[in-house]
Amino acid sequence: MENDITPVRLLTIQEAADRLRLCRRTVLRLIERKEIPAFKVGHQWRFRESELTKWLEGLNERRGLMS
Repeated sequence: MENDITPVRLLTIQEAADRLRLCRRTVLRLIERKEIPAFKVGHQWRFRESELTKWLEGLNERRGLMS
């Protein structure tokens, strides 16, 4: 039986900020407002790359509805 488990890629705040082309502080504000999917590992924030992508796609969809 093959292993069908897809590896989960976790991003740091800086990596997420770079992907979103935002400053680190803006990402921290989004976390505080619970507007972006993030979780803590110990004392550090992490993002699942797949969830961040879905979140970003959702923003694009909502933006399209508003136009």
